[in-house]
Amino acid sequence: MGAVWRSDRSRAGNGKRAPVPGKAGKKTSSGRRLARRMGWLLVVSLLAGGGYAAWHEMHSSKLQALWLSRYADNLDYQLKPGASPSILFPEAGPFDRRLGYAQLPGFLERLTASGFAIEQQVRFSPALQRYVSRGFFVPYPEKFQAGLSIDDCRGEPLYANRYPHQYYETFDDVPPVVAMSLLFIEDRGLLDAGRPRANPAVDWPRFTRAAITQVERQLGLPVQAAGGSTLATQVEKYRHSPEGRTGSAEEKLRQMVPPVCGLIAGAS
Repeated sequence: MGAVWRSDRSRAGNGKRAPVPGKAGKKTSSGRRLARRMGWLLVVSLLAGGGYAAWHEMHSSKLQALWLSRYADNLDYQLKPGASPSILFPEAGPFDRRLGYAQLPGFLERLTASGFAIEQQVRFSPALQRYVSRGFFVPYPEKFQAGLSIDDCRGEPLYANRYPHQYYETFDDVPPVVAMSLLFIEDRGLLDAGRPRANPAVDWPRFTRAAITQVERQLGLPVQAAGGSTLATQVEKYRHSPEGRTGSAEEKLRQMVPPVCGLIAGAS
């Protein structure tokens, strides 16, 4: 009877049997393993979803076209009477120096001192003013050729000079061998019919490989640097970068931003 009485005391006051030592710990560890597995499953799912989204964006440029075109719409300017109080001019690019854009402040200062007045000048929008103040190149329809023409009172030409002297008026005028050679050297995927909506200004796979090789070089690894430029960024480089060269990663980003905004806004 004593044994039976002690067995009854082992039950809880509500009639339930007391938990056996060890079972609660097993349940807790099982719950932790399940939570850990669910966490890893969530991480893998997010990585897979993010990878697919990045791959889709590289081939379609859908989000880039949506958001960058909206931003590029604000990068405008208007021609208004009088001198602009806050206009900014290019400074160091070979194209800007060769065609006289970089010398405009000096030209205007000397002309004003000689009695000339600025009748009209562009006003940057607030967004374009902030954009240029950060060091980015102004996106605008650039001339392929510039020069000076002087006619007499009858409209007959007295003097005319253009630079460059020879150039192709349209893309169709470029000989196929020239176009294909340039694409083979610089940007083989630019006219790829299988990627009609790919970003023409930035080749993201090539850019990623180039960024990885730069990191490896910084770590001292014996790797060959890979190029990530497209024809659009190369044009920005030899027109507007100092000495037409890429001196740093920051300069490369400066070359990428204007064609991305301009080309995607135009394509959208």
